[in-house]
Amino acid sequence: MGGRVISDKRALTVLGPVDRDSLGWVLPHEHLTIDNRVHVEPHDERAVDEPVGVANLAYVRTWPRALADNIVLDDDESVLADLRDFAAAGGRSIVEVTPIAMGRDLERLQWFARASGVNVIGSTAYYVYRGHKGHVSGRTVADIAEEFVHDLTAGPIRCGAIGEIGVSAEAFPDELKVLHAALDAQAATGAPIFIHVTTVRPVPSLLDVLQASGRPLDRVVLCHMDYDVRDLAPHRRALSMGLAVELDLFGYPAWTNANFLHMPTDAQRGEALLQLASEGWSRQLLISHDVCQKMQLTSRGGFGYAHILRRGVPLLRTLGASDELLQQMGVETPAHLLCWA
Repeated sequence: MGGRVISDKRALTVLGPVDRDSLGWVLPHEHLTIDNRVHVEPHDERAVDEPVGVANLAYVRTWPRALADNIVLDDDESVLADLRDFAAAGGRSIVEVTPIAMGRDLERLQWFARASGVNVIGSTAYYVYRGHKGHVSGRTVADIAEEFVHDLTAGPIRCGAIGEIGVSAEAFPDELKVLHAALDAQAATGAPIFIHVTTVRPVPSLLDVLQASGRPLDRVVLCHMDYDVRDLAPHRRALSMGLAVELDLFGYPAWTNANFLHMPTDAQRGEALLQLASEGWSRQLLISHDVCQKMQLTSRGGFGYAHILRRGVPLLRTLGASDELLQQMGVETPAHLLCWA
């Protein structure tokens, strides 16, 4: 991935195109309007419709999908307060990667952008199989790619990224169909692709698929690569293929079980980033929070969207991160990916 290059290409926000220098510090993987209730997983005797509050935070942090209220972001005022806090901490832009049929609402994103002053970049994609909701089955790769290209180029509110493309722990055929459609849409537009992986488990086979595609992969982002950082071999392979690797669960408060059994601390995330940067991959690393649940909002005891700037950056500096590395991960690499239009 190249360093900062003077270019006339611009990033596409939900309020229109902006110059590269207007992007500033970017959170490349967040949600403002997601509805993930298709993945509700009741647990124990608790009522699935119990609202998230202080009294049940320990429970919902242990079983994040057990309460339907936790996995839908519909408290716009709380989201806006956290978005404004991100701006107050020095943040300028956010990539909102909620897929089609999963609560994506581009008009609401325009409201968030106007009310907060933050550049909000919308996305087009389909999530994992359970989130397709009949939108993918029976369609061709070409048909889905055409839909993505339309969202990126014709509006009425244009998207600025392809994401997040969902890949389950064991990939479904329709998920791979969507992935190939995303690669086709990228070839037609230049827009970056953000790929969700459900834990690190599917990464080796996913990388096989991407390698076999023969496509250039320097504008493809592999997300959630911090479910587990004990073994960085999958990260190194992705980086060697040209992909960007994103550690985007900073501040995530889940307890250690199920998919989160080996969830690292933010300090361990930082150490993994510094190790990969020391090996020469600094221009392909991204950091974010993936706020997608109410328990991550400050109104529900979470860290919100300002966590990296307020606490993560000082932590990374304590671990030895240089200002140059922080600038690269937070400003330069996101701008390189997002300025395609």
